Amino acid sequence: MWSLNVSNIAGIREGAPTLEPGINAVQASNWQGKTSLVTAIRTVLGGSVTAATLTDGADSGHVRLRTADGEYERRLTRAGRSVTTDGEPYLTEPQQQTAAELFAFLDEQNPIRTAVRDGADLTPHLIEPLEHEDIEGQIRRLKSDRETATAELDRAERAAEKLPATIETVDDLETELAELEAELADLEGDTDDSGDQAELREELTGARREREQVSQRVDRLQGKIDSLESQIETKRQELDELTVDSEPELASKLEDKRTALREVGREIETLESLYNATNDVLDGGHLDLLADVDRRLDGDHVACWVCGSDTTREAIEARMEGVSELIAERRARRSELQSTVSELEETQQTIDRQRRRKQSLEASLDTLETNLADSREELAAAERELADHDDRVDTLESRVQETDDRRKSLEQEIARTETKLERSREEQASLEERAQQREQLQKRVDELSDEIEALRSRRERVVRSARTAFHEALEDVVAKFNPSFEQARLEKHADPDTGRTERLELVIARDGREISVDALSEGEVELIGLIAALAGHEAFDVAEQVPCILLDDLGGLASEHIHTLVTYLEARTDYVVTTAYPEAGEFDGHVLSPDDWTVVSDHVDQPA
Repeated sequence: MWSLNVSNIAGIREGAPTLEPGINAVQASNWQGKTSLVTAIRTVLGGSVTAATLTDGADSGHVRLRTADGEYERRLTRAGRSVTTDGEPYLTEPQQQTAAELFAFLDEQNPIRTAVRDGADLTPHLIEPLEHEDIEGQIRRLKSDRETATAELDRAERAAEKLPATIETVDDLETELAELEAELADLEGDTDDSGDQAELREELTGARREREQVSQRVDRLQGKIDSLESQIETKRQELDELTVDSEPELASKLEDKRTALREVGREIETLESLYNATNDVLDGGHLDLLADVDRRLDGDHVACWVCGSDTTREAIEARMEGVSELIAERRARRSELQSTVSELEETQQTIDRQRRRKQSLEASLDTLETNLADSREELAAAERELADHDDRVDTLESRVQETDDRRKSLEQEIARTETKLERSREEQASLEERAQQREQLQKRVDELSDEIEALRSRRERVVRSARTAFHEALEDVVAKFNPSFEQARLEKHADPDTGRTERLELVIARDGREISVDALSEGEVELIGLIAALAGHEAFDVAEQVPCILLDDLGGLASEHIHTLVTYLEARTDYVVTTAYPEAGEFDGHVLSPDDWTVVSDHVDQPA
């Protein structure tokens, strides 16, 4: 059983109908929500949504579907004049949604039913789901895979061609190695070193060891010299690029500015002391302590406590404003001098750093050049010593019997032969492994070619399948419905150059001659439209994607024909949902009554 929960979809306010496997008939009079229920089912299955899908006046709505396999939901929200959706419908792939809209949701607005009524070309609708399959993209990807597989197959073929020569090489190397090992065994068995020979070899070993030690010392000294030369070059370059700035008067300028800065500081301290003390006297109410105050109508008159002259409080305050301005001027001067002193000190520090760096570089260069000269002398002595050891080793080696040379030569030849043999065996194993893949790679190339060809013919196979399904369904319809026409077919019109189907023309015959759709009854037109939709349903295996067929607005069919139709469709899908008026009679299946849900017409006087 499928359980639905519907809210604000078309004419349904609230409802929780259920669908049972087989036939589900929604029977009611006009404006009771029959079409609205079909709209709700189509919405949650993944059908298209328009502004009319959401109930007029509602801001949001939803349809929920619970099946044995899972739960699905489609939520609708009004955004201005449009409606947006979210949630997870039953069908999520665009190709599946398009196929269902065309071949499973068979309401009045179904594009194929409409095209049949209008006598329009059915081809664009019958092949529309192909547009979502990206056939060209799939072909490109398969071609790329086939190119890769073909390249691998070519390498496997070349490996098979190269394998016999490699096997022969391995055999030759095994024979050569056995001969060398036999000669070495004979040589070692015939050699019986005397005491002098052992001593000579021991002396040679010691000489080689001493030579190696001296050689290592030469290498270390050469590395040291290279490092010293690099350091000297780096420091000389830095010394050449180093510039020591010169400003002869800098020290005297700096001292003058520091002296001026100290003088201004003392002036500021004196002025601030005078200003603060006078303000304390005036603002702190201590004027009577220092002078006689004569309070008059025109202001307080006092005798200056410094000079004794007669003055006023206002005159003193005016003089203090002048002192304040003088303090501000001195502070500005001090700030200017501080900035100048900082700049001069920074310049002096920069010059001092440059001088110190130059002295450091010069001293470092002297040390490095001394070390370089010493190292070169030491290297020359070590090289002379190494030459002496080379002469000694050469002399000792020349004294070694030819047997040792031959033994060494044999050992080297054996080692080289073993290496060659190992590489050849590895190559043989690799070639054998690659050659064994030929059959598998050829099979892969053939499979990819078949897939590419199948995709190339996908459109024609769909057209062929649709035509076959249409003709088979038509035979059933003629037998079950006994229409006035005896034949209808989808006639293929192909491009003469490519053979590609350009269009499928609906041809209807009555009494042995072709007639137009206009010559048919309304019910016969609807039957052909439904048959054409079922042809697409078969061609795209829609039953495997959505196990439901929706029927609505079958008013052109008589009641007995509606019953025959839904019974016919019951064999093609798990769930058949159809709308019908009460006068259509009882259906052999599950009947849904709008009385079980709330519709818009329950609250208004006119149909919603």
